[in-house]
Amino acid sequence: MPHLGSGAGAGCGTKVRFEILRDRWQGVNGRAMSLQRRLTLFFIAIVMLPLIAAGYVVRYVVVGEVERRSEMSLEPALGTSVALYKAGVDSLDELVRLSSGSRRFASLLDEGDRPAMSRYLGSHLRDSNQADFLIALDRRGRLAGAYRLPARFATGFETPSASEIARAAGRDSGASGYASRKFPLRSGGRPSGAVIAGFWIDERFLESFAASEAGLAAVSNGRAIASTVPLGESIDLPDATGIYDVAGLGIARVETLTAGTNLIAFVSGAPIDALSTRVLYSMLGLLILALVLTSVLAYLLARLITQPLHELTEGAAAIAAGRFGHQIPVRSRDEVGRLTTVFNEMSEELRGKMGELSSSRDLLQRTVQRVGETLRSTHDMRSILDSILNTAADAVSADAAILWTFNPTRAELYPAITRDIQADDFDRVPVGHGLVGHVAERGVSVLRSTATDKPRPAATEPDLPVSIVVPIYSQERIMSVMTLYRHSDDTPFTTANLDTVAFLADQGRVAIENVILHEEAQRLSITDGLTGVWNRRFFQMQFRTVLAQAMRFDRPFSILMLDLDHFKQVNDSLGHQRGDATLIEFAQRVGDALREVDTFARYGGEEFICMLSETDFAGATITAEKILEHIRAEPFRGVGEKPIDLTASIGVASYPLHGDSYQTLVAVADQALYRAKQEGRNRVCTPGGPPPNLQVAR
Repeated sequence: MPHLGSGAGAGCGTKVRFEILRDRWQGVNGRAMSLQRRLTLFFIAIVMLPLIAAGYVVRYVVVGEVERRSEMSLEPALGTSVALYKAGVDSLDELVRLSSGSRRFASLLDEGDRPAMSRYLGSHLRDSNQADFLIALDRRGRLAGAYRLPARFATGFETPSASEIARAAGRDSGASGYASRKFPLRSGGRPSGAVIAGFWIDERFLESFAASEAGLAAVSNGRAIASTVPLGESIDLPDATGIYDVAGLGIARVETLTAGTNLIAFVSGAPIDALSTRVLYSMLGLLILALVLTSVLAYLLARLITQPLHELTEGAAAIAAGRFGHQIPVRSRDEVGRLTTVFNEMSEELRGKMGELSSSRDLLQRTVQRVGETLRSTHDMRSILDSILNTAADAVSADAAILWTFNPTRAELYPAITRDIQADDFDRVPVGHGLVGHVAERGVSVLRSTATDKPRPAATEPDLPVSIVVPIYSQERIMSVMTLYRHSDDTPFTTANLDTVAFLADQGRVAIENVILHEEAQRLSITDGLTGVWNRRFFQMQFRTVLAQAMRFDRPFSILMLDLDHFKQVNDSLGHQRGDATLIEFAQRVGDALREVDTFARYGGEEFICMLSETDFAGATITAEKILEHIRAEPFRGVGEKPIDLTASIGVASYPLHGDSYQTLVAVADQALYRAKQEGRNRVCTPGGPPPNLQVAR
């Protein structure tokens, strides 16, 4: 292997590098052709896929609309048939009244002259177009005479005889193939016989209201007994009412006329199938034409895009070889020309940045590693905040750092996490005051380079001359404020340092929101499943936090123990479901009377407990009275149920007045609640005296 040194060796090394770059260029050039093909296919897909989808939608909409209108065209025919059927049945009353109201009819019925009765009925039937048959029965129900007009039923269906009609006359709706009504006759207050009148549901009946758009058929037990058009023997006709797609028949709609006969209106499906085929072939032709045109245009466009890339590729190869001053001629003023100009500017910028990049490589590596650790710490909020604070301090070489968080009322901030500075040396900072309060109120970042810059820190903040203050957001809300300090204004922070800290704070926001989601899942495990308020376990956890803050900053807080009066009567008289609904409504009313920072939980059964942050004994008593007003304001209501007038009893205890532990304060509040029950309920009571073994914090 040759030694690449000075003289001839150096020339040999230059030749080797040139061959490497040439091979790289040839590989890039070969891939450019592949890029052109990919662009061509991509453009074709962009155009053709929407066209194919649009063609499918058009075909679906057109054919669907034709089918919908075909179905709608069946409704008039069926509506007319039902109307004529009902009108025909109603008109039978008048025919029977005319035929049976004469003395001649009564005489023939008494004489039992069947032929004469039949001729008499025929004369009345021929004079009227209201029926197709008349049948007379004597007082014993025997056939006394009948006359029937000929029917036009389908081949294979026998016209019902007079005897068959008489046997089926007990049903008002008739039987298969006809509609009839039976009219009893009385003479001297005694039954004297009956008359049956009716009409055939045959082809003549269907033709009287047939429409040109639809065919009609009368069906009995899946068999056509009459039809306006010839039907094949293999068609399976439906019996049930509804809309069907019948093979060999088309779209059909079925309505019931009588107990034994249904009416089918149908439209042939052949025109719809033909239309669907024509639309399909038309869309295919258009798509083929569009494919050809799109392919040509896509090829030309891809070539126009990829051809200027050759020069840019050559310039990129020069940059890769370390020639950062390489320039590409600008041949146009369009987007490609602007890209070439930017490329030339980039090569000049790279020349100056390489030195800075080399010197900051180690710092960047540490920062990226710290950010990665932060993002992996998704279940411990303090670890994440500590990691964000330390990462930012390392990134800008800060001498000290503090992360400030809000108190429960969000009116003040206190130092939660510190680095190289004692948190006990500083107190709370009100929102809007000092440097930290200014950032917390306005949500802006501040770079302070000298001790005279504004805004000035508050008396409870570090009084250091150089600082960066950045808000940390979570879910569009300021969660905390991060401050970074340097002890001397000889080395002030720069704008680049501020941008770096702001970037890290924004990256930490993602990890913080992951923790919030995790905490929300935990919250669901510590809420009451019925009312949705916190349960006793969460209340105990929250109590420890509030107690620690109260002891540190010498702030009071109070406990309310609440109980619904006579709640057992609700369960006993109205049931447990109404009792559950009452508890839910009670929790909602109490929640409406509380602040967002207060903690309200279900203690057990109908007992609830509330912790009022930074509220003394007098304020707690006022809040308790306010809760009672919310409960007494109106009855408890359930949907469609009787309103219930309910009251509540409340016991009050406060820190440090009545105790400094969970067991003591809850016991005092429970004692006060018991006193409220003893004194008549529906009131707020305070403990009559300190509980035994009470030790008040000093």
